[in-house]
Amino acid sequence: MVKSMSLLLDTAALVAARNVKDRNHNKALDIMTPALRGEYGKLFVSDYIFGEAVTLAYIRTGSKKFAYDIGKFAKAKPINMRFIEPVDFDKAWELYLQYEDKHLSFTDCTNIALMKKLGIETIFTFDAEFNGLVTVVPA
Repeated sequence: MVKSMSLLLDTAALVAARNVKDRNHNKALDIMTPALRGEYGKLFVSDYIFGEAVTLAYIRTGSKKFAYDIGKFAKAKPINMRFIEPVDFDKAWELYLQYEDKHLSFTDCTNIALMKKLGIETIFTFDAEFNGLVTVVPA
């Protein structure tokens, strides 16, 4: 049996894909476009990433309109929203303490916990902190 592919979208990827002024915009589109066509399997985003992306979009641009755009995009099909449950929260906290030598935020640790729980193979991010912990695109 072949395991189906899946991809978790991180904050940096969501913001870069929607912000033409982001330095990673073109790279983000090179991955997001085929991802939205299903070439990476099912797409996921967590409620933590949603909150972080909307907040970051507003902080970086000062535009509520852009923040709303990020939110609408993250909630649209084919992207699947998953909520961090208490068991995921506890696992993320364990990971946060375990990886004290890494530059991971608590939200980064919720990503790793969710990936393990749901069997998500790959994260789409521009954050180097994930390298060596999970499979990352772009590599």
